[in-house]
Amino acid sequence: MCGFVGFTDAGVGREDARATAEHMLAAVAHRGPDGSDRLHHRGLTLAHCALTFTDPEHGTQPFVSASGATALVFNGEIYNHAELRAELRAAGVAPRTGSDTEVLVELYELWGTRMLDRLRGMFAFALHDARTGTTVLARDPMGKKPLYYTRVPDGIAFASELTALLRHPAAPRAPDVRALADYLVFQAFCAPASAVSGVRKVRPGSFVVHERGHVRETEFWRPRLAPGTGLRLAPGAGPRRGPGRREAARRFEELFRAAVARRVTSTDRRLGVLLSGGLDSSAVAAVAQQLRPGQPVPTFSAAFEDPDFDESDHALAVARHLGTEHHVVRIGGPDLAGVVESELAHADEPLADPSLLPTRLVCRAAREHVRGALTGDGADELLLGYRYFQAERAIELLLRVLPAPRLEALVRLLARRLPARTGNLPVAASLGLLAKGLRASPEHRFYLSTAPFAPGELPGVLTAEAGAELTGHDPFAEVSRLLRDQHGLSGVQLSQLAVTTHFLRDVILTKTDRGGMRSALELRSPFLDLDLVEYGNSLPTALKLHRFTGKYLLRRIAADWLPPAVVRRTKLGFRAPMAALLRGELRPLLLDTLSTASLRRGGLFDTGAVRLLIDDHLGGRRDTSRKLWALLVYQLWSENLTARPRASESPAYPALS
Repeated sequence: MCGFVGFTDAGVGREDARATAEHMLAAVAHRGPDGSDRLHHRGLTLAHCALTFTDPEHGTQPFVSASGATALVFNGEIYNHAELRAELRAAGVAPRTGSDTEVLVELYELWGTRMLDRLRGMFAFALHDARTGTTVLARDPMGKKPLYYTRVPDGIAFASELTALLRHPAAPRAPDVRALADYLVFQAFCAPASAVSGVRKVRPGSFVVHERGHVRETEFWRPRLAPGTGLRLAPGAGPRRGPGRREAARRFEELFRAAVARRVTSTDRRLGVLLSGGLDSSAVAAVAQQLRPGQPVPTFSAAFEDPDFDESDHALAVARHLGTEHHVVRIGGPDLAGVVESELAHADEPLADPSLLPTRLVCRAAREHVRGALTGDGADELLLGYRYFQAERAIELLLRVLPAPRLEALVRLLARRLPARTGNLPVAASLGLLAKGLRASPEHRFYLSTAPFAPGELPGVLTAEAGAELTGHDPFAEVSRLLRDQHGLSGVQLSQLAVTTHFLRDVILTKTDRGGMRSALELRSPFLDLDLVEYGNSLPTALKLHRFTGKYLLRRIAADWLPPAVVRRTKLGFRAPMAALLRGELRPLLLDTLSTASLRRGGLFDTGAVRLLIDDHLGGRRDTSRKLWALLVYQLWSENLTARPRASESPAYPALS
């Protein structure tokens, strides 16, 4: 979807608006192959390309309310649209369609932005209220769907992808150096910033209102944990004990089953499951299959040539146990390199998570069979499943008896003495990374231990001019904002909220949206159901991380559905063998893209520092693949940025249907 306020209502202005809308929409046509349309609604131009799941015949967008006052475009799906439609009828509204789009627009006319508290689903939408001349841009609480916007001379422009927004003739083009610095730390351009100065993202759980030339942002939801038990307390109430294990497991299973059911039964379209063979996606597949007895659910997994990254045997064992219709996508180095060379230069925005590459390949294959798939995303953040949280718990305990410098020395000693290997998540390397962040605050530790570049390294890799723009910049400002007024949290709780802030929202969910929607495959994440998230956040830490076992509740309930080996198995992680790729299939691209001449054209990176990183990696002296991958992805995108035409520079595009 895309749109803008501006141009006039007559003559050449209307033609300019039409051409701009068509050009912007062409950049996101891959997101919706089921048809496209545009609408000029009293000063606001809206355009939309559809990937339909509910009432495709009558729910076409842009959609206008029965009164004619409100027009809307949106991406995603409102899973509780049926119950909300019943509430509309009770309020005297007679729905004309069975679409969730109509529910959104009519709810807004009844309740305004207060309706956002009632929605259960994934969404990014833009609406225009002609009664007040207001444009509202909103994004779901977890940030599953992207939404960019920028100020333009006549008002505001917005789009689902940055590539589309940059086709507006008044959109800015200069890189945002401070956002680039954050990208080099977090692997993503983190909301509310973007890769382009002057372009913003709507924050997850927030809405932006443009009215009479002014823009204001309001947050309607944020993740919260309470101190001690992790339970929310009523004002003035004393401490409360959390639920027992049996009660918590029963309630969690009830909400989890409901979350999967919402995503499976809210549409008549056939859905699949991206099945890694790990606990999270296996649990999703188990419940999805139980909802369709006698109808094998399509499942899709990746099979890597490198055995250190391959989980396909585990996925196949789960598929056989559940009786799903299983598909294996075989992935080698040339396949991964092909995605880099064919797509990253034209990507929406740089993302330095290498798992985007296999995700993209699996999604492309899955789209040949289904138009939507469920994933296990979110379980590790909700239920403390990452090994990092186990380490954080150990740090909490050890810092009670050891000062930070001694603990840091102990970790480094262990890292040197443990056997190293070149596979996925080598223990020695993980300990070495963790040691980097031991003296930091818990909410910073995860990022400092996993960052391609630590904040202190940025002046060395950027040019002096670019580095000067970082004076006073705090890459953890958004983490601090979300932790504001949340007092008395443990180190594990602080790290959980911090990981949710950027790694889940800006890295994982950006990867899944981009990996799927490039092939018009919609990915749905039951673990990120808002009711389930809020219940998980209300639970004591011990019910999520029991001693040093993560995802404790999920393991309890999944024991009845899955083989014991799956329930007990340690997470491997869905990754790409980036170190080997950069020395092998991607070596020519690396040397060309990060050449001295190329870097000088961009003017952001110090050529000598980058050359040293390349020489060290290719020469086998040290593994700098995380740093090189972040630089390569950005430089590919940056070089293509200046080559992208604006609407006013481009030839005529096919008219919208």
